[in-house]
Formats: sequence, C-alpha cells, structure tokens
Amino acid sequence: MRKETVGVSAVIAAAFLWGVGGSVAKFLFNQSVSPFLLVKVRLTLSFLLLLAGVFCYNRHLLVIRRRDIPYFAVLGMGGMAFMQFSYFFTISLTNVATAVFLQYLSPVLMAAYAVLWEKEKFTFRSAGAVALAMLGGLFILLNSGGVAGLNWMGIISGVSSAFFMAFCTIYGRRAVRSYHPLTAAVYSFGFGALAWWMMLPELWEAGSITAEHWYMFWYVAVFSTVLPFLLYFTGMRYLPPTSVGIIACLEPVIAAAVAYAALDEKMGVLQMLGGLLVLTAVVIVQTQGKQPDKKHESG
Repeated sequence: MRKETVGVSAVIAAAFLWGVGGSVAKFLFNQSVSPFLLVKVRLTLSFLLLLAGVFCYNRHLLVIRRRDIPYFAVLGMGGMAFMQFSYFFTISLTNVATAVFLQYLSPVLMAAYAVLWEKEKFTFRSAGAVALAMLGGLFILLNSGGVAGLNWMGIISGVSSAFFMAFCTIYGRRAVRSYHPLTAAVYSFGFGALAWWMMLPELWEAGSITAEHWYMFWYVAVFSTVLPFLLYFTGMRYLPPTSVGIIACLEPVIAAAVAYAALDEKMGVLQMLGGLLVLTAVVIVQTQGKQPDKKHESG
C-alpha cells in the first residue's frame, strides 16, 4: 500500500472517530453526566493509557528537561484542560454541530495571530478567510431563530474552545519541535487531568455513574482521544501538513451526520451554509502560502 494511501486513510479514520465522539459526549450529557466530570475522566483515562503505552513502547520518551516542566504545566492546565472542557460544555448547551463548527474557527484565529504578532503579511486570502469564518459563525449562531433565541453561554463557550485550541496549537509548537509528539501528549494530558482533579477533587456522587457510563467513558478515552491522536500523527508522517489539515475538515461533517442519525439533531439551512463557509475559510488558511504568491511568504 502506498504511503500516501496510508496517510489519507489514517487521517480520515481520525476525523471519523473524533466526529463520532461528539455524539457519544452528547449522549452522556443527556444521561445527566456533567461535562465537568466527562472532561476530568477523559483526560485522566487518556493520560493513563498514553503513559502506559509510551512506557512499554519507549520509556525514554517520558524524559523531559526540568526547566520544561512549567511549560508543560501551562500547556496542560491552561490549554488542554480548558479546550476539552469548553468543547464539551458547548455540546451540553447547544448541539454537536454547533460545537464542532465553532471550534473549527481556531485556524482563522491562528491566522489572525500570525498577522498581528508574528508579522505575517495580511493578504487578500487572509482577509477572505476571516470574513468567511465570521459570516459562517454568524449563520451558525442565527440558525436558532434570531438573536433572542441564542444561547449566549453556549456561544461564549464555543468561541472559547476555538481560542483554547488555537492556544494549544501555537503554544504547543515548542513541545513538538523539542520532543516526540507522544511525549507532548502524555504531559499535556497529564497536567490537564491534574488541573481538573485540583478543581474537582471529589470523584462523583454515589450511584450517579452506571456501568453503561463507564463503557462510554472508556470509548471516549480510547476511540475519541488516544486512537485518533495516533492515527492523526501517523497521517502527518506520510502527508504534508496542508493535506492533513484539509482532510481533517471531514470531522465536523461527520460529527453533524452522526448527530443527525444517532441523536436526531437536525441542521437548518443557515447552519449548513455557515458550516460550509467555516470549512472553506479553514481550507483557505491551510493552503495559505502554498501556492506561488509574490506578495506572501509562508512563515
């Protein structure tokens, strides 16, 4: 099998698993499981699985420099912990499609960061991507029937998830440049889990968690976190980053389709149009500077 085929298949599989994970989370919320509890359990189980796997695979990957411990603490506690929570909280307040499309605003936020702080040139492509993303986000939000019908807490949480995802990507660049991706994942998940155990030290109310919930918890940890993470980085071994980013745009489409089939969550015309505009903006950002352009150099 060609390496390109392996890479494409791996990223598609990762996008599918992430897309299904949103509906699993919504199912748990419909069963009165708190998003606070889910994010704590997800980060904890994912950390333990990754820790055990890396220890067996190559324990030397667990070694980091002492001076980098505060860096990973910020990445995990300030980024990973709140990115995961804000995404789940948005799902609990709105629906899966709204949450995932709002989180997909993060590449546009990263493009804005590159222009404002890294002094990249602001091109017509950049301006078009920002405009499309803002218009798409507006359509998604107005799908509920006007300003009066908006769930403002859900909107704030959804935009926050995009912000924290952008933060994890930008701030986490140092981690993946200096360490193996598995090393970065172990410590970011570990510190993220630690943050939630510090904020919510109790386990849960007695009798509130059933065996079915635990099956779902393990599904989220294995099939919505660890496995897609490994598949995603497998894809990055064989494909250019631009191709990986564009293929990963299948995630919100899959998430919306699964939510419709499994949870009967319907998307209105405005929401579908808004999602299409957001994905178009993401593709523009992902391909920024990849085509010959005398006015822009990718940075």
